[in-house]
Amino acid sequence: MLMHRKDLYALKNFDFLARSFARMHALGQPVDIQAVIGNMNEEQQKWFCERYEQYRQQAVQARKMEIR
Repeated sequence: MLMHRKDLYALKNFDFLARSFARMHALGQPVDIQAVIGNMNEEQQKWFCERYEQYRQQAVQARKMEIR
């Protein structure tokens, strides 16, 4: 049960990071996702990249709406 709880915290942290890097990208700051995911295992990398892409698209769209 402890491992499950640790995994849940890790996912929450990864999700926070994915959102944060997506916002940075939308604001025009360079983001090297390969460097970010470098120490993650393959499953974590796949999950993170999917979340990052989802948040990146949302952040870019929101940024476009702000600029109008």
